[in-house]
Amino acid sequence: MAGASDEYLQRGRRQNRSSRPSSTDLRPHEQLDRDLAMDAVARPARSQWLYRPRFGSTSSPSNIASLLISSPLSPSSQPSASAGKFLTINGFVRTLRRQKRVAFAAIGDGSTMQAVQAVLSPEQADGLSTGAAVAVTGQWKSSPGKAQTHELLAETVRILGHNDAAACPLQKKYQTTEFLRSLPHLRSRLPFNSLLLRLRSQVTAQITNYLSTRDFVQVHPPIITSSDCEGAGEVFTVSPAVSSSPKCEGQNQSHGFDDLFFQSPKYLTVSSQLHLEALAQSVGKVWTLSPTFRAEKSDTPRHLSEFYMLEAEIAFAEDLADIMDVVEDLIRNIVGGLQASHVGKQLIESRSREHEGGEVTVASSVLAQRWQGLTSGPWPRITYNDAVRHLKNAVVQGKVQFAFDPGHQEGLQTEHERFLAESVGQGGPIFVTDYPRALKPFYMAPSKGTSGKGDDGPTASCFDLLVPEICELVGGSMREHRLAELLEAMDDHGLQRLSPSTSDYEASNGSLQCYESLPPNFSLTANMLAGAFAGIAEHSVMYPIDLLKTRMQVVNPSPTAVYTGISNAMVTISRAEGFRTLWRGLSSVVLGAGPAHAVYFASYEAVKHALGGNEGGQDEHHPLAAAASGAAATIASDALMNPFDVIKQRMQLHGSIYKSVPQCAREVFRTEGMTAFYVSYPTTLCMTVPFTALQFMAYESISKMINPTGRYDPYTHCTAGGLAGGFAAGLTTPLDVIKTLLQTRGSASDAELRNVSGLWQAAKIIKRRDGYRGYFRGLKPRIITTMPSTAICWSAYEMAKAFFIARGETP
Repeated sequence: MAGASDEYLQRGRRQNRSSRPSSTDLRPHEQLDRDLAMDAVARPARSQWLYRPRFGSTSSPSNIASLLISSPLSPSSQPSASAGKFLTINGFVRTLRRQKRVAFAAIGDGSTMQAVQAVLSPEQADGLSTGAAVAVTGQWKSSPGKAQTHELLAETVRILGHNDAAACPLQKKYQTTEFLRSLPHLRSRLPFNSLLLRLRSQVTAQITNYLSTRDFVQVHPPIITSSDCEGAGEVFTVSPAVSSSPKCEGQNQSHGFDDLFFQSPKYLTVSSQLHLEALAQSVGKVWTLSPTFRAEKSDTPRHLSEFYMLEAEIAFAEDLADIMDVVEDLIRNIVGGLQASHVGKQLIESRSREHEGGEVTVASSVLAQRWQGLTSGPWPRITYNDAVRHLKNAVVQGKVQFAFDPGHQEGLQTEHERFLAESVGQGGPIFVTDYPRALKPFYMAPSKGTSGKGDDGPTASCFDLLVPEICELVGGSMREHRLAELLEAMDDHGLQRLSPSTSDYEASNGSLQCYESLPPNFSLTANMLAGAFAGIAEHSVMYPIDLLKTRMQVVNPSPTAVYTGISNAMVTISRAEGFRTLWRGLSSVVLGAGPAHAVYFASYEAVKHALGGNEGGQDEHHPLAAAASGAAATIASDALMNPFDVIKQRMQLHGSIYKSVPQCAREVFRTEGMTAFYVSYPTTLCMTVPFTALQFMAYESISKMINPTGRYDPYTHCTAGGLAGGFAAGLTTPLDVIKTLLQTRGSASDAELRNVSGLWQAAKIIKRRDGYRGYFRGLKPRIITTMPSTAICWSAYEMAKAFFIARGETP
């Protein structure tokens, strides 16, 4: 700001003689104002406010920007239209400089980056501080200083809001964006941040005006929605705030749809495209500028959690070129208006000043060049095939080196897009059209004519607008409107078709219904991998308890292998044979459980689906389908698992001579033949078929009761699996005792036991030697083993399923 001078002091003395003009100094309109005020005393109170006209000698400009536009900063031979008038300006004190006999205050109101210099007396400046809100009335006069052409010679100063400058977090220095984010109520007061707000406002107004004059209808699709239009699953879930008051049930208790605010899962929108496509069928052309939310973990400025996205849909468009014409014309219109506006000029000026200080990443010249490239010159349109060829030729010729080699199936990387905009667009935008269909969503229509077939298969009628440095700015496509072709494209992408009779529960299914949604019964490969993972987890964790069960079920054990309970058995085995004995034979389980459980769960899902177990809503229960599918699953899996189970129990016995799975398998086969591996198979089926039927029926029933939504909930799967396993294990323990006798007969020293050959014969021996109590030997360790085992099994299986579903069923 300019410094003090004698002229300031002389003018200050002249103005300070009185703060109110005398009656002899009143101008004609001021005298009229005074006479009307005196006449109003004799009027009724109602007349005072109904009919009193307002005149005054002091005007108030709408904002500082309008005042400075009429009084430009650069010297001009034309006098300002406001020069000599008494004005009142409202704003905040940006800086305050006090001298001995005069003070200067820079006042801004956010309407412009410039500030008005107010010349104050020391008394007027008393009590002012940086950040204070003030209303200053004074004369607008030419300034003798160099920093401004006009200034406000203050007559009165009113402090509207005090501010403690020493405690104010915004100081006159560079502030990082991280620090400003912690001051949401103050950061917009910075001149450049307020300029960005005005920039957004102007661009929004230009977009609205442009689209309105071209018959686009502005619509407002919902922000809370049930669809994930992008298909990535990166959405924010909407739910009521959790009450802080304690509840009877635990915090981890699962809730059904009835406990959700909307009765089904809802999310913050990631795109309004689905809604706009429907609305365009009603009014032809629609657009919206609405908030968009993405729950994508990224710290780059290209990935925001919340932003506004402009989206539009046009009905009855038959040529992709027409859509690109709209995009090009819209952007040219916006940038052209910005160049001619006061906001645009201020943005260029601010970049110039910041570039001089070395604090800006984009210089004013670069910004002006970008704008010029958007408004002038052609916008080239090139197919994806030609773009890839151009990139490959540039690499061959040594013009550029890319971190990622360009290719048809890999898609364009950011470095590729930047090079295309610079080389093909020559500093301006470029449209890349007709991408391979494999890279684009199913709803895009195929390209027409010669563009419909690329170097690597069919292409889609779509485009991306690439601009220098920013790269992709706009994307669009023609929509596939033919039903047969659309359904075929959905099948090609593995998307589920919902029938018109599908219930709301089934449609929601606790998952995102989106363009890339997955069917509830995913592929056989994924089911088998999930089952294998579950089987290995189930048998491995609880293996030591299973070994104790085997030993406690043996008929006529040796005196050193008689145990009074689980604790006594574990202590005795650990002390006499070593702790590692508890894990002997585990490798047999790992080898067998993987493929056996893969077949187990794959068969379960397939049979359940075939019997209608997946039909209806999530609240519908199909116990017979669950039981039958479980029985079918165990018949198939036990055929694989039975030999490994024989080897496992032979190695679990007290005094076992077998040290490894291959050795045990060879010796059993050599001495007893192949029948030794399947002698217990009928008994196994007699036990496992009812066991599995009971377990699956109980699991389905308990799961429906605890978690009617059917969504992935580890607490539900764990609880239901454990209870179902314990229930089924308790009822089938007698058959398990018979099975153990048959599978360990070859290691028995008793001749009668060695020659037992069937279920009924084994049952008679147990009844004759130990009575009915013999059928329940090992009941406790069996239940203790089965409950956590089935809990782990179902939890692991459902977790693996959720893992594959979340990643698009790619095992």
